[in-house]
Amino acid sequence: MSAFPFDTKYKQRKAVKLLVQKGFVTMHHKLKPSRALSTKLWHLCLLMMLLSLPTAPLGASRTSPFSKSNLHVWAYEEYDAIKRSPTERAQLLRDLGIHKAGYICRNAKRTAEFEAYLNAYREHGIELVGVWTPVHTKAPLSEPQIKGFLEAVDRYQLQIQWWLTLEHPFDKDPESTRVQNAVRWLQPLLAEANKRACRLVIYGHGRKKWFTQSENQLEILKHLNATQPNAALGIIYNFHQSHAQMDRFARVLPQLKPHLAAVNLNGMHSDGLQIAPLGSGNREREMIQLIHQSGWHGPVGIIGHVRTEDSRTTLQRNLDGLKTILSDIGDQTGASSY
Repeated sequence: MSAFPFDTKYKQRKAVKLLVQKGFVTMHHKLKPSRALSTKLWHLCLLMMLLSLPTAPLGASRTSPFSKSNLHVWAYEEYDAIKRSPTERAQLLRDLGIHKAGYICRNAKRTAEFEAYLNAYREHGIELVGVWTPVHTKAPLSEPQIKGFLEAVDRYQLQIQWWLTLEHPFDKDPESTRVQNAVRWLQPLLAEANKRACRLVIYGHGRKKWFTQSENQLEILKHLNATQPNAALGIIYNFHQSHAQMDRFARVLPQLKPHLAAVNLNGMHSDGLQIAPLGSGNREREMIQLIHQSGWHGPVGIIGHVRTEDSRTTLQRNLDGLKTILSDIGDQTGASSY
């Protein structure tokens, strides 16, 4: 079967016509194209058309992970001074021009509301990128938030990122046992993720905790891969949980990049202010620029995470701040999307 969806005579006519237009042949030439010749002519015409396309300036990118169409909201449902229903929250995202979201499934209340958000997001065309569930025990499959999440995944046939935090106090364990314990507790969860074609993603929660540090996450990932080589695994980098890592970010990003499943942005202050609008800190600009320069592309989130303010205001402030940062670092593709 031909690689092109055209019959032979049509390809002959198009190829000859284009070659005449470009001056490669004239109409008085006695062309008797065979099927093989027609294919060669068509390939030549395609090459000519590709070469004639406008090209971007050297170093420019045709896509940006920071484009508005790629953004999701995070830490949104439970952080808001205004009480809103799932439908109202979905509409708010549409109003802001955001079409993706993550979901916090941290406890029984959040788990009970999960399906209402799934339905509201689907009705409003909001794509669910990932769901976060913390793990508190050594028997995670018995925890209500894990059971509720997996049941919803099955009912709705979700194929998403599953963001997981082991809340165990690893810092109190002997250092030599930490990776081994983390791998052992994650293995049954990884098996459940694989059954459902979901990607298990390590999520650091707690700025100074052992499980949050990127180097430790990479080590856990390496050992998990050894036990299940074909598993879909990754790491999410949360700016708002990474203040202790800011000075190491440039060094660790190349190691993270092949495994980086998503990034959630935040204003980053050297003085340790944890939650801040994008553009208000003195470190997030350089971190975003490093990601931009690395060529990485994947889901990017802005966070609500403020309980005392209307989340519409919080999210819009982050959108405005991100646009300014993108302009400053030369990501015109991303900046022009706002």
